[in-house]
Amino acid sequence: MTALLDLPTDVLYTIFPYLDAADFLTLTSCTKTLHTYRQDPNYWRTLTRATFRIPPQPLLQADGARWQWLYRRLRTQTQLYTWGSNGCGNLGHGFLTTGPTSTGNHDWEDINSRNIGWPKKVLLNDMPEPIGIVADVQCGGWSTTLLNSIGNLYLCGGIDPSSAFMTRSVHRGNRATSQAKRLTFPSAYPPTTKDRHEPSTAINQFSTGRAHVLGLADDGKVWQWNNEEARLVKPLHVDVNERVVTRVVAGWDRASMYVNGTGIVYWPHDTPLRAGNAEADAILIDTATVPGTGFTQSRNGREAPDTLEARVGQVTNHILLENFILFITSLNKVFLYQAVFPLPDLDPPAPIEITAFYPSSSDSPFEIQDLQGSFRSFAIFTKSGNVLMGNRAMVDAFNTGTYDPTATELSHPTPTVIPALQNNSITSIAFGDHHFQALRSDGTILAYGADPQSCGALGLGFPEGTGPLRGLIAEHFSSSGTLGRNVGRQVWFERLMQRWLGEMKEKAGMEGEAKARGDMILPRRGQAAQNVAAVTAVGDYFEREGKKWEDGVVAEGAMGSYFVLKVAAAGWHTAALVLVDEEKAERSRQKHIVADEDAVKTENYDWHGDSWEDIDSPFDQVSKPLLWLWDTVWRLWRTFLGLQARDDAKVEAGPKKEEAEEQEAPGGDRTRYTWTDEPFPRLRMGNGEVMPGQIEITE
Repeated sequence: MTALLDLPTDVLYTIFPYLDAADFLTLTSCTKTLHTYRQDPNYWRTLTRATFRIPPQPLLQADGARWQWLYRRLRTQTQLYTWGSNGCGNLGHGFLTTGPTSTGNHDWEDINSRNIGWPKKVLLNDMPEPIGIVADVQCGGWSTTLLNSIGNLYLCGGIDPSSAFMTRSVHRGNRATSQAKRLTFPSAYPPTTKDRHEPSTAINQFSTGRAHVLGLADDGKVWQWNNEEARLVKPLHVDVNERVVTRVVAGWDRASMYVNGTGIVYWPHDTPLRAGNAEADAILIDTATVPGTGFTQSRNGREAPDTLEARVGQVTNHILLENFILFITSLNKVFLYQAVFPLPDLDPPAPIEITAFYPSSSDSPFEIQDLQGSFRSFAIFTKSGNVLMGNRAMVDAFNTGTYDPTATELSHPTPTVIPALQNNSITSIAFGDHHFQALRSDGTILAYGADPQSCGALGLGFPEGTGPLRGLIAEHFSSSGTLGRNVGRQVWFERLMQRWLGEMKEKAGMEGEAKARGDMILPRRGQAAQNVAAVTAVGDYFEREGKKWEDGVVAEGAMGSYFVLKVAAAGWHTAALVLVDEEKAERSRQKHIVADEDAVKTENYDWHGDSWEDIDSPFDQVSKPLLWLWDTVWRLWRTFLGLQARDDAKVEAGPKKEEAEEQEAPGGDRTRYTWTDEPFPRLRMGNGEVMPGQIEITE
């Protein structure tokens, strides 16, 4: 009989995926030899992706310990945060009520129309239909789309601005819930549920465009949503039943799929149903295929070296920009293709190689790892850790044939190289219209660019709020805030840090020694513009201080309280899927609370919040009991009229504990923090000048 340990390693790796987590851990605990397989990255990656539908994660790809950690925490610690423009309810935050009016109707305070400048948690369990574990998130022009762990898609906001499928509140007592509606399928295709897996409607991978959503089901079907109900995509000239669709990619005005052996297939995103099929479940569509993109490694050696397919190589990834398709290949090449539709029957144009990213010296190693982008911006990731960014000007120069590396900058657009992104473990970049967010392998996000009309897309606070303390520069009061060129700031999710910035901003705005410094950085109505050097210096200061927030709680190199798995952006808003370690977060908060021996304990306070022991004057000794007596009489009178019962019912139907905790800042007014007695800093600016004031300069 052959013992288990006598089997070849390859056979063991074949057996492991058939074991659930408990059985695998039991097996690998039996012997020292088997224990070496305990954190096998292939096993934990396969199990995590199969269980939760997590898309490929570059930041976790080669680390079995992290995949095991992720598997254990996804069930309980996954949170969705959104911020930025919320005009269509695209951030997933609902409505609050101010109570019933005299007519019996509710006077709703619409917070969907508000912008949100600080990452705010979406209350996933307070939806009309609980979403469960979110596996992936993407942003569209007016929407945020979520994929849960069983394969259902949910949409916050609207697919397009004129769509009737826009978020509406669901009233529950005296309040309304946050909103996300499940995207549906034709009646002939039942949805997948937690108790029943439907391969035709369980979405494995999806992509959100500007005004449409594409989904790839477990059985290979491709679905498209232009409104609330899906239509099955059936290309007229491509047999997607015989050839496998490996991914779908939605863009600005085109939809696409990659079909093995065929290549990149695309079509207009707003393709109508063909005549005579108005009630059909499927969209019969004319498509175009990018020439030369059907090469596969399995056909290697069967293609003549001078064919277009052989010169292009196998496509490893593609994206859709405004009017253009960009793709990378196994030959370390970057190509663009103008997504003209329909293509001419005779002599369709060939893809154009973008050579601007290649090193000038042939001795320099250059291996492309990934391509990401949307709208008019994109980034090339190399295996050496570089991030090279391009834009529409570069695409136009190559497309029109005006690119000339020997000519002026105007006709020779070069890649943008931001020093802070090079060799800094950047795993992905999410592009909006005017901003982008870079995700690092340590689970932190760096925000870059502009905050259009102070909508909060950067997640750093509004320019007229705490934004200047993070380095946001506004030309005038309430104008768009912009970070300095190539300046990035880390996005913070801890609400107590928001309170810290708010209290420091208040100190900068108060009369006194700090006001002159505050006048330099805070945009005020009718006053001069901000001092750019001062805003930059203050932003650098709080960036450094923020990095120390978890010192002593989180060991160097360990995962912090907030670990971002995915960041997405589009238009003027951003979303992030975050694993929250509340225990670490609470320890970090407690680290910033100062024990004040002189403070009066809260249990010694009466209903007014005043301490009886601190009453000194005769007037106070008389007035306090009288106030208490008046309050008692008032409450009895309201009880007699039935008003107190109404108020108690309102409180009972008020926000859930989770929602209340989200709305309130940690700590109370009496809590003293490490920054409570600190003055607003006086700094030396980049130009060598020192900010005004009398306090000591903070170097």
